[in-house]
Amino acid sequence: MGTGALDGKAALVTGGGSGIGLACAQRLVDDGAVVTICGRTESRLASAAAAIGERCHYVVADISDEESVVDAASAAAAPLDALHIVVANAGGATALGPLALIDKGAFENDLALNVTGTFLTIKATVPLLTRSGGGSIVAVSSIAAALTHPLMAPYSVAKAAIDMLVRNAADELGRFRVRVNGVRPGLVPTGASDPLVGHEPTREDYLAQMPL
Repeated sequence: MGTGALDGKAALVTGGGSGIGLACAQRLVDDGAVVTICGRTESRLASAAAAIGERCHYVVADISDEESVVDAASAAAAPLDALHIVVANAGGATALGPLALIDKGAFENDLALNVTGTFLTIKATVPLLTRSGGGSIVAVSSIAAALTHPLMAPYSVAKAAIDMLVRNAADELGRFRVRVNGVRPGLVPTGASDPLVGHEPTREDYLAQMPL
């Protein structure tokens, strides 16, 4: 018998192969949950799952593709025939530069990666969460949702949209015992944030807005 706070709980972490998602998956497993991580790169997912341990599984998925997200949600529910926890973490910034010079396709890609992906994750997992008696969805937003940063307009817009998506989802789903919350990390050193950490003006702007 386990003694973790999350014993008997199943979780899905999108973008769980690295960075914040990997750290979330590790903590969930440490607390007793059975975790499924998903992402687009199988080798990264396999390495992450092996490092976390036997209660961590993985499935390759593209969160901007609805069928792929539905399959990932089903895979996460399979080990315990239930789903209780969802961390909608996958996202990122691909369109960096002056707003007036950003390509339309690059702008739309940031929206798909962050907003559409989070929407599809919520949509796919709600039926499983409600069937399991309720649960919790946590969407990873960003400090950029509330504070501007140079050369990052598409990312900031996308993360601000996630904040409003979370608020609407919370209003709708609370009656079904599904909690929906968002978190706004600051600049976290990960592979995905390397371009920002390496760009001195952006890094200094981030650090100036962080209290600690």
